Amino acid sequence: MTDLLLQTGAALAFVILLIAAAAYVYKKKKPGIPGLFHVAAYQPFGPRRGIAAVRVGREVLVLGVTNTDFRLLRVLDASVLDEGTAAAVADRVSRLRKMKDGLDG
Repeated sequence: MTDLLLQTGAALAFVILLIAAAAYVYKKKKPGIPGLFHVAAYQPFGPRRGIAAVRVGREVLVLGVTNTDFRLLRVLDASVLDEGTAAAVADRVSRLRKMKDGLDG
């Protein structure tokens, strides 16, 4: 009886370790080219709507995002939008949203 319980516990521990190892490998190996694009900033305008600044190589794409569509609004040089500027862009978009809400209101 004790041997059966010990064997079952060891098998369960082995399966848990196997799942943890598979999760670790999956997390380390991401599909696609690593670093191909990076979302620098995102400002939501409601459910499933917003504006995203996406860094692709040396360019930053400003995209309008809805639940059915992506629209390219502007292409910027990556040197124009560094990480500090991304926060400023997000702040500016937030202020524009408040102005829009005031006009719709």
